[in-house]
Amino acid sequence: MCSIFVNNKKDYWTMAVFSIGIAGGDVLNGWIKNHVKRVRPENHLMETAGFSFGHAMVGLIFFSMAAYLIMNEIKGNSLKWAVGIGFVCLVLLIDVSRIVMKVHFPIDILAGFALGAAFSLTLFKLDEFLESRVL
Repeated sequence: MCSIFVNNKKDYWTMAVFSIGIAGGDVLNGWIKNHVKRVRPENHLMETAGFSFGHAMVGLIFFSMAAYLIMNEIKGNSLKWAVGIGFVCLVLLIDVSRIVMKVHFPIDILAGFALGAAFSLTLFKLDEFLESRVL
């Protein structure tokens, strides 16, 4: 799957960072849910299980990594902006839907954004570091 994003360059470091990022985000999500134990809002519009929190963080990590990888392969600035804005809109729509369906509190979404953004930025820097060391 990752080779789709890296344009068959066999960029194994980037594929590793992507995989570790997604798996690490899921592990972080599970750890936070089990330690914070935040209950979900009452009267939610869909059946849910477990504690609140994490959907925004994991989604942001995945989609920001995908956008980062795609944008690194695009040459034109206007297309890079379009891809970036498209992914931001996608993440916002997913997370607003979680609030509308009353399965997450807005503060949980904001906390997920903050943690997901910090985690994603760390992954971007790790990828850039590895790229500079290998080349």
